[in-house]
Amino acid sequence: MMPPKCDACGPSATRKGNGSDEFTLVYFRPTVDYPDDWAGHPENAVWFCSAHLPLAEGLTGLTALEAMGRISARLR
Repeated sequence: MMPPKCDACGPSATRKGNGSDEFTLVYFRPTVDYPDDWAGHPENAVWFCSAHLPLAEGLTGLTALEAMGRISARLR
């Protein structure tokens, strides 16, 4: 199993680069219904490092795609 990677840190960031070893899985509004026997990482679950976790606050009613769009805009 791979360790979590913060989706807000960007593709070139490393765990050392974000200064945190703590990650939280945030669940946004689902857009897919999974069968009861399904296993895997759901499309609405996104990992955040402790530095970027506050950016997800108040956005869990959005889809992951919508939320990450808003978060990316804040980071620019």
